Amino acid sequence: MRRTFALILAALFLAGCSSAEPQANGPRVENCGRVETFADPPKRVVSLNQHATEILLALGLGDRLVGTAFPDDHVPPPEVAAGYAEVPLLADRYPSYERILEAEPDLVVGGYASAFDEAEGRGREAFERNGINTLLLSESCASAPSGMGTLLDDITMFGEALGLQDNARELNDGIKARVQAVEQRLAGVQPVDVFVYDSGEQTAFTLGGNGVGNDALRRAGGRNVFDDVPKVFEDVSWEQVAARTPQAVVLVDYLGAPVQNKQSYLEGHPLASGTPAVRDRRFSTIPLVELTEGIRFPGAVERLARDLHGA
Repeated sequence: MRRTFALILAALFLAGCSSAEPQANGPRVENCGRVETFADPPKRVVSLNQHATEILLALGLGDRLVGTAFPDDHVPPPEVAAGYAEVPLLADRYPSYERILEAEPDLVVGGYASAFDEAEGRGREAFERNGINTLLLSESCASAPSGMGTLLDDITMFGEALGLQDNARELNDGIKARVQAVEQRLAGVQPVDVFVYDSGEQTAFTLGGNGVGNDALRRAGGRNVFDDVPKVFEDVSWEQVAARTPQAVVLVDYLGAPVQNKQSYLEGHPLASGTPAVRDRRFSTIPLVELTEGIRFPGAVERLARDLHGA
């Protein structure tokens, strides 16, 4: 399921996927090839992925958030944990179109493109025909590599659409300050070559160069050995892993896939076990949700910087 989930991301990345501008009849938002106009700030919002829900809570949406779905780890950051616990869970994965309508939203937000799966009846047009606005995090539709800039632009977009502009500016300032503090501490350090291991035995499912996670790794003083792969996640051969001689391994952690099993598999693999990273047992762990667009971005940079450089 995780492999399918990450592959669904594959068409990502920045290059002006979202913007907002004031209009006489409300903010006009350009988002992933669609235009949404908000005559009034939405009063009932459903968010279909955990990382999108966390952004909305961090913006101070509060009790206007009337439903969420598809939690990744059930452990939201402390600053939004209390609010997250109060949001009704519509489904452990994606709810049906009908279940979403029961929550009577005037805005539906998707974290991944899969949230608006037309084949499952949840296409954006289906909601809009019922007078319900939709927004999608831009990492899931952009045509160039995404990064912190993608996240900041989307927070600004949400602030405009939701009437929370001041909160959006404050949230963005906090994210930038935390990341800049890490970058200052790492000034002049030599980047560490990193292999990010999500899963896979016949091939290695790894982080490519087009996602927000790759930017977090770069800002933390790492160099993704597969940053030349123009995908968010992609399968590569074990021969490629060995040839790129990573100095460290980042294990991706998510529900149902113990990271200790992943480490043991690499240590017993005939090719991976010979890399400097595995030979020296230089392993780090990061939750999958921290490698996606969301408020955990600065935490991911801080975590990776500590693990790779002790900074």
